[in-house]
Amino acid sequence: MARSLFDMTSVKRVAIIAPDGLSLLRQRSELITDILARRHSVLALVPEHAAQSIPALAERGIAAATFPYKSDQPSILTDRQTVAAIAAQLADWRAHVALCYGVKTLSLGALAAKKSRVTRRVGLITALPPAMILGSNATPSWAWRRLMRSGFKALDAAICHNERHRAQLDAGGYLPRTIEITNVAGSGVDLTRYAMQPLLPMVNDRRTALNFAMIARLDAAKGVIEFCDAAAQIKKTAPDSQFILSGRDGDLDRTLLSGYSDSVEIIGDQGDAAALLAAAHVIVLPSWGEAMPRILLEALAIGRPIITTDIPGARETVDERVNGVIVPPKNVDALVAAMESFIARPDLIPSMARASRSKAERRFDVRPVNAALMQVMGL
Repeated sequence: MARSLFDMTSVKRVAIIAPDGLSLLRQRSELITDILARRHSVLALVPEHAAQSIPALAERGIAAATFPYKSDQPSILTDRQTVAAIAAQLADWRAHVALCYGVKTLSLGALAAKKSRVTRRVGLITALPPAMILGSNATPSWAWRRLMRSGFKALDAAICHNERHRAQLDAGGYLPRTIEITNVAGSGVDLTRYAMQPLLPMVNDRRTALNFAMIARLDAAKGVIEFCDAAAQIKKTAPDSQFILSGRDGDLDRTLLSGYSDSVEIIGDQGDAAALLAAAHVIVLPSWGEAMPRILLEALAIGRPIITTDIPGARETVDERVNGVIVPPKNVDALVAAMESFIARPDLIPSMARASRSKAERRFDVRPVNAALMQVMGL
C-alpha cells in the first residue's frame, strides 16, 4: 500500500475499485478532481494487469494499488482470493466509501467492501455481462447470476446510466429492494474542456470529402468490423471520404484489422480524444451494448453529429436527423446508408453540429452528474 499518499487529515477516504486505471482517469477525471477538492482522499484499486496505470494515478494525487485478478469470467476459487485481497487493502486503508464498477469488479469490490466493513458501498453500473447485451436471447450463466446477486446484495446503493439496464437487473432479480437506485447521465462531460470546435472544410476539389472517426477499444462488440466494412464499401463510391479508427487493443486481432488498411486509417489510443474529435465531421460508434458512451458525450460537447446504434445509453445521445442518425446494431447496410446520407447532404452538418452542442448543454453537463454521484456516496 502506498502510505505516502495516506492523508490522516482528509475528511473521508474513498476507495474506487475499477477494471482499469487509465480508463478510470479518462472516464472519471472530473469526479476525482471534485472528490479531492473537498479534501477527501482517493485510493484506486485496479487488477494486476493494469499496474502500468499506477504512475499516472499517483501524478493526480491518488493512492493506488493492484489486486490479483485471473479472469474476466466468474471463478469461485480465484474470486474468493481476489475478494480477500481487496478486503485486506480496504481495511488497511480504512476506507469510508467504496465505489465499485466494471462487469466483474463491481461485484468483487462490493463483496470486499462489505467484508472489510466499509461504511458506504456504491455500485456504478457501467456495463453488464455479455449475455445481457441487448439482442441476445441468452441469460447469464449460473456463475454470473450467483456473483451478481451476491455482489449487488452487498451494496448500499447502485447508480445506473440508463433505464434499460435497471429494468434488466430488476427483471433478473439482481437488485435487492433494500438498496437505493439512482439514474445519472453517464459520466457527464466537461463543457469547458470540451468546447464547441469549428468544422473543417467538407469539400475537396468540388467533391464531398468528409472525415468519419470511430474512437473505441478494438473489440468486436464495439462494432469495429461493421465500421471497417462500411468504410470499405463507401470508399468505392466516395474515395475522398476518410475513415479513422482509434483505440486501445481489444479482442480483435490486429492482423484482421490490417486487412482494411486501404479503407481505414487505424491508429492507436491517443489518450485525450479532443483533437481527433475536432478533426472529424461525423463520429461513429456502432456498438452492440453500452451504458452511456463517454466518447459520444465528448462528441456532443465539441459539436459533432453522431451515428450510433439503437441500444440503451447510446440512443439517448441522438435526436434522429437533428444531431445524428441511429442505426440497428450489427447492420452494415444501415451503417453505410447513414454515412452516405451525410456525404449526400454535407450542408446539413453545421446545423446538426450545433444541435449536438445544445444537447450536451441540456443533458450531459458533468457538474450535476458529479453532484448526484457525490450525494449518493455521502460526500
